[in-house]
Amino acid sequence: MRAVIVGMGHWHAPIYAASLAELGIDLVGASDPDGAAGAASAVRLGLAFDADAGAMLDRLRPDVAFVLPRHDRAMATVAPVLARRLPFLIEKPMGLNGAEAQAVADAARGGFAAAALSNRSLAIWRRVAALRQAGSLGRVMHAHFRVVNGPPGRYRDWGVGWMLEPALSGGGALRNLGFHAADAALNVAAGQKLEVCGAAIGHAAYALPVEEFATALLAVPGGPAITIEAGYSYAAAGGDMEWRIASTGAYLRETRGRLEVRLADGTLEANDVPPPGYTAFIAEMLACLRDGRPSPASLDDCAAAARLIDQIYTLSHTRSTQ
Repeated sequence: MRAVIVGMGHWHAPIYAASLAELGIDLVGASDPDGAAGAASAVRLGLAFDADAGAMLDRLRPDVAFVLPRHDRAMATVAPVLARRLPFLIEKPMGLNGAEAQAVADAARGGFAAAALSNRSLAIWRRVAALRQAGSLGRVMHAHFRVVNGPPGRYRDWGVGWMLEPALSGGGALRNLGFHAADAALNVAAGQKLEVCGAAIGHAAYALPVEEFATALLAVPGGPAITIEAGYSYAAAGGDMEWRIASTGAYLRETRGRLEVRLADGTLEANDVPPPGYTAFIAEMLACLRDGRPSPASLDDCAAAARLIDQIYTLSHTRSTQ
């Protein structure tokens, strides 16, 4: 299988290149609308570069594309891939807001497309599914999803300072890191209506136009309460991540490579699990492509998470002006 990266200037490009190499996938080319940034990244990875994505795709005829767009130009970046009906994976959030993300999802309908919701590969979801299948999960009461990474200045250091400009990024920690938490909340809601009951967003520490921290309280009417947190508020490089789900049959908590499950009978399961990363998700996505199965995370799923984040922003902004 031969792959290309469209959007080589994105800070995730080296992560994808490393994951593809680990999986034995031949990365044959790269492109980016920003020729200088894309070419510099391609040179660092030893990849052939072409500023024109369409020309690259026609020349190389890859089997799959990995599309990593700047948020404000998601549709324009993916357009050459869509025009050639090439299977692809696209990075979230697929636009500045839910409407733009949904437009990308609609444009891709009918072909194979996956959204990079990589935290769906966490071990906690497999354990939840197994407990539910065994009839041991019971009723979910509440859940909490947190992703907190290092200070926002790292985006300037990585040459993607646009991430700190709302007109180009669509938001800060919530639109970026919180996207995974929003998707997790929607998975817990399982198609039921999810209400935004409260939200708070912080800009105080770095005084940037994008938020450094966001938290929200969500609820399914008559069902579980869910809290999410996202921040550029870890004091150093690295971060803190926790996925926690409480049900009448089990209490599950996954954090930084460790999954603990306390069952209703008192049994404690504690196991080391693979830490969050892209390799497992990409492997699953490529297996789905080979087998003719739907992608592990659809573009409609991505658009739904984008709309939920829109609602959180709307509530937090309304309250801040009262």
